Amino acid sequence: MNYSIRVALGVKDYHLELDEKHFDEPIENQGDRIVVHLIQSYPMRCPRCGQLMLKNGFKTVKVHGPSLHYQPTVWLIRKQKYLCKPSADCPTTVTSFATVKDIDYRNHIAWTIKQRAMMLLTTNQSQKDLAKSLGISDWTVRRVITNLDNSFKPNYHWLPRHIAFDDFKSGKMAPSGMSMILMDIEAHRTLDIILSRRNRYLRNYFLHYDRSARLAVQTVTVDLYTPYRRLIHELFPHAIIIADHFHVVAQAYRALNQIRIQAMNYAGKGTHQWRALKHFWKLILTPASELKYDNYWRRANFGYAQLTDVEVIHRLLSFDEELQQAYCYYQDLIFTVSQRSRSRLNQLLTTKLTVLPQPLQKVQRTLRQHKKEILHSFKYEAYTNGPVEGTNNKIKVIKRVAYGFRNFANFRIRILLSLPNTYIAINWKNKQAARAKVQARAA
Repeated sequence: MNYSIRVALGVKDYHLELDEKHFDEPIENQGDRIVVHLIQSYPMRCPRCGQLMLKNGFKTVKVHGPSLHYQPTVWLIRKQKYLCKPSADCPTTVTSFATVKDIDYRNHIAWTIKQRAMMLLTTNQSQKDLAKSLGISDWTVRRVITNLDNSFKPNYHWLPRHIAFDDFKSGKMAPSGMSMILMDIEAHRTLDIILSRRNRYLRNYFLHYDRSARLAVQTVTVDLYTPYRRLIHELFPHAIIIADHFHVVAQAYRALNQIRIQAMNYAGKGTHQWRALKHFWKLILTPASELKYDNYWRRANFGYAQLTDVEVIHRLLSFDEELQQAYCYYQDLIFTVSQRSRSRLNQLLTTKLTVLPQPLQKVQRTLRQHKKEILHSFKYEAYTNGPVEGTNNKIKVIKRVAYGFRNFANFRIRILLSLPNTYIAINWKNKQAARAKVQARAA
């Protein structure tokens, strides 16, 4: 068998040859599949006495090989049987079989297919579709994922200087229905997927890391969820907490949208104000710097008048006083965060609660409580939860394509395969074992 045929068939064992002596066509197309007749025979020494063993016939085994011409391929391998008769060195009879490099013992699927399955697991397709494309069962793909679990063990001896974590909806497999993603925010690399966001579980998880690794963490970027603060101070004593910009603005964003809906309900369904506030909801939530002030369009909600975006906003805000107050507060907060202005933030947070609408009063109290963390975000503006939010979107796609997951371990591996990972943070046990072997050989 020449090199080109070996590459086409995916044969890696150089002892494996086409069985041309017993079959006129060792590669035959049977319509629904391709059958390749192979033979495996080589000199073998007895594991006890070390003498050459006698050849004792053949045993035919069926193996699922890599597809050829986009068709399922079956390898029919005639494996040599060996015999070592009783002698002074071997009191009992010793028998053995020829082994194939690319196929595990008592396994009927070539490693090439499993490696292909590992590569396809990084794409957005379900396990059943993946298994069907490779001609294997869904359970085979699951076993591949299970075997990968040892390769994605966290490195509990190291943490990056700047980390971020955020929760995402994982489903019933998690105790609280929410899991956590841990990320190296400086390198935009995923560290791990944590089962639950509950404080007790997170504390037990991070306590697995060495104290020196936790002390090395300088910043932790999180949302405005209050229960995380005490836990972060306990686990990462030297870390500064940074409030994510997105979650800071989102507080006012949700309050403004709530007040807009209240104004719609107050005006009454079907009225001019109700239709206008419903139609231009995106325009109300758009930052003022992105509004068009020199482009005129015919607005059906205002008698087909030629109006710019800014003029439309002025007319919408005239419908309700609380909506106008909420809009001004929202735009001031956006400008403050974008400009990283400490003075404007101090001025905004000194606004009395009584002059603000009810939804904004809660926002004002939350921002006052996390004022120090917001100021930290102005100083460390490069560290935001943007990469984490993008990762959350990727996780949603994985869940939707797979039609959900029942096992968190499989879900975690599938996510880590699909995302850019920090190599230092994974595979620690395997790397330690490999290093120990190298040191043992050197000794």
